[in-house]
Amino acid sequence: MGHQALVTVILAGLVVIAFGLFWWVGSYSDRVFANRFRSRFPEKTLSYSGAQLGELVQSDLRMKYVFPILFPLDLAVMLALAGAMGTASSYWLNLSYPPAAWLGLVVPAVYLLSDLIEDFLLGWLLLRGDPHGAARSASILKAITTIKLVSISASVALTLIAFAGWLFHGDALRL
Repeated sequence: MGHQALVTVILAGLVVIAFGLFWWVGSYSDRVFANRFRSRFPEKTLSYSGAQLGELVQSDLRMKYVFPILFPLDLAVMLALAGAMGTASSYWLNLSYPPAAWLGLVVPAVYLLSDLIEDFLLGWLLLRGDPHGAARSASILKAITTIKLVSISASVALTLIAFAGWLFHGDALRL
């Protein structure tokens, strides 16, 4: 196995591990939220009202949401996803189309930054426990979540495209 193939196996493994962590944290938080709310709706959807967000910030789950779900679990997930996809896509793009390698770092960085901002804003709202303040902040939180959802989707697509580009690149076929 050549150097590129070995690095690719390691990077692909890291991406799979990051998505495994994503799945595990999602399953854990679904159990915490079971029978109370639609899981972590502020992070997963844009279809909630300010009143629903206000209800969440007053709920008995708010401290469990901040710790351990947002911090450290979601923080670990976002770092793992952005790091693995950024490293992998940048590496593969650099091998198959070097002028685009910067995209492999920038797109996951946008995801990481938007997810961090979302978590800090949500954590702040949860810690304050002010339903009116949460309701007023719902549109800002949704805008940040939109950026996060678009950028994570773009990061996944870019990682898959970069891998395919590497795979069909001349050197990759000589595993």
